[in-house]
Amino acid sequence: MAADERSPAGGLGQAAADWVSSRWIPVGGRRVRYREAGSGDPIVLVHGLGVSADYWMRNGPPIAATGFRVLAPDLPGFGRTAGPEGGLAVGEQARSVREWAAAMELPPAVYVGHSLSCQSLLELAVANPDCVRALVLAAPTGEGQSLPRLARQLGGFLRDLHRESAALAILVLHAYLRAGLARVLRTWRLGAAHDPMPLLPGVRVPALVVVGKNDPLVHVEFATRMVDALTDGRLTVIPDGTHAVILDPTGRFNAAVIDFVRSLPPFSIRPST
Repeated sequence: MAADERSPAGGLGQAAADWVSSRWIPVGGRRVRYREAGSGDPIVLVHGLGVSADYWMRNGPPIAATGFRVLAPDLPGFGRTAGPEGGLAVGEQARSVREWAAAMELPPAVYVGHSLSCQSLLELAVANPDCVRALVLAAPTGEGQSLPRLARQLGGFLRDLHRESAALAILVLHAYLRAGLARVLRTWRLGAAHDPMPLLPGVRVPALVVVGKNDPLVHVEFATRMVDALTDGRLTVIPDGTHAVILDPTGRFNAAVIDFVRSLPPFSIRPST
């Protein structure tokens, strides 16, 4: 996506140059790596199972080039951030994001998650509504009971493989090997034990759910149920989108995020009902 008339000086080229640099900050006794580009209202990209901030390569610079400060941390145990061998449960991932945001002294931000991290961001929005301006939930997982969910996700993952590019498969495999397959599998199992649906009515900020029409892991029907349960939920379906909907080559995912963020009212915490 090209930068528009509100792009900062330097545009996409400068944003891409800034994004490739790894940055580090101490958080709770560990050094957390993150990527950053742009200036303006903050948008935080939180990667899904087993991968890292590198997974947002097609999103960080284009979104930053349109006038936002975009950041993406490596969750503990993934990418280049050290973490427990046993992985983190969903609530622990949410706390790690909150601790990193506090160390960064971020104002209320728009948080964008993909797949499993959407469950963590729902926990974050309910537990810490003062730090979340809005949510974007891309291909959000969490449908069904634990064991059936694992089986369904595994089958969907296998069906999804032929729909994704070889470059993406290599990127994901490299990330999984770096993290360690045991850590990835434990984190996956912990995620499957978490039910996000009861959290949805407690999310008091606008939330955009984005799903690919051809995603075999997350169906449009489930995304629709999530939107219906949210206080201020909106749905975008990407035609021909797969589970890796954030990497949609047409730029429709990035455009949906930008349009959504620009539509947001000034931040305020909605009172409980």
